Amino acid sequence: MSDHVNYLVDTNILLRFLMNDEAKQGTASKSLFEKAKSGSITLHIPFIAITETVFTLQSHYGIDRADIGRELLKILNAPGVTLACPSWIVDALDEYRLRNVSFGDACLAAEARIDGLAIASFDKGLGKFTGVLRYDPLIRRTFPSS
Repeated sequence: MSDHVNYLVDTNILLRFLMNDEAKQGTASKSLFEKAKSGSITLHIPFIAITETVFTLQSHYGIDRADIGRELLKILNAPGVTLACPSWIVDALDEYRLRNVSFGDACLAAEARIDGLAIASFDKGLGKFTGVLRYDPLIRRTFPSS
């Protein structure tokens, strides 16, 4: 029987790990990631935890998108950490980090590219993403990215 344990990680673990604004929880979160690094556990990061972390870091803490993207990508690429969500989340974090776009739009664009789908939206800003088609249902027309 294996002693290896798998955990699905909640947003509060990511926030305490990144912000360390509650000392005991921050220390416990860092310990969890150290155990993952040593190989004794595996941490699975779900899409919702990434989304909530991005939103909280930007809106509550006022952290810059480049810093948020960089730190979350470090976590997702750390030993003992796996994605419990679609792999396109990495592309979305990269777009979010490098461009002046919302994380939600970056996720839509990344998923649309992977799945080969156009995005039905009134948001002309989606044209910023390369390789993405936007369908405007109001005028019934598809627009390529710029």
